[in-house]
Amino acid sequence: MSPEFDKRIPAALLILRFFLATFLLQWSIEKLILPDATTRIANNFYGVTLPVKGSHALGIAELIVSLALLVGFYRTISYGLSLLIHTVTVVVSWRQLFDPWGLAKVGNHLWISTWPIWGGFAALFLMREWDTWTLDGWRQTRSGLLPTDQAV
Repeated sequence: MSPEFDKRIPAALLILRFFLATFLLQWSIEKLILPDATTRIANNFYGVTLPVKGSHALGIAELIVSLALLVGFYRTISYGLSLLIHTVTVVVSWRQLFDPWGLAKVGNHLWISTWPIWGGFAALFLMREWDTWTLDGWRQTRSGLLPTDQAV
């Protein structure tokens, strides 16, 4: 790869990571400051009764994952958990798009936006070793280690 191309990959992944982390971060904060909304969502979409303390616990856990994603800390774990969190949303939202007979519901096109976001999370996870403008990448350069999986 040319040096110019090599610099564009980490830059592109930084942009992708920043916006995906921001997306996840806003849901984390909502769980903390609007726990009643979270309990309603849990009940209506997931069929789970969630106490307010449960909303706070989920919000804190998701906040930790979101911040780890934002700075690229423990990439495999944080990117994987972010993908898993959003995968649950995509799977649950599927029923918001279609009625029991498989026909598209009118007015629920907003849920289709979960699919390209899922694609972004999946792409970031698959390319995590190339995402070197991260806290993990900084730690590797300070210790003199090379990335564990050199892309070919």
